[in-house]
Amino acid sequence: MKKVLMLLLIAALVAGAAYAYMHFLHVEDPGDAYLRTVSAAMLGDEQLFVDGFTKESRPLVAGLLALSRGRDPQRVKSHPYYYLVSENIDAVEVDDDVAWLTVRRASDKGSRGGYDIKLVKDQGSWKIDALAFNAKRRKADRSR
Repeated sequence: MKKVLMLLLIAALVAGAAYAYMHFLHVEDPGDAYLRTVSAAMLGDEQLFVDGFTKESRPLVAGLLALSRGRDPQRVKSHPYYYLVSENIDAVEVDDDVAWLTVRRASDKGSRGGYDIKLVKDQGSWKIDALAFNAKRRKADRSR
């Protein structure tokens, strides 16, 4: 009986430590949050994909998904997956509660391809700000 109680006590301590780490000590990387949203899109989980966006931009993304049903996301530029679903992250810049990811689609050619995606910290988690997205780099590359 004592062994069972000790095992239960150790299991409770490990579970409590894991919970405390995940909720208080773990700092989420903006790249990981972006890739989680991309993975949801690739797996077809539209709700989890929409949850990866800020509260203000969720209605826009949900509306675009509804309008784009039945269209090929790799060919239709108005489909939310066209620009946002890419696992090629070139750079990550983090300033307090705002992060910029420079991503590149698989079809982007050359070193000047790619665009920036803005992420903001929303209730402790990084979310994509679709309202700030324009499919361009925010800083022009003038190194010609």
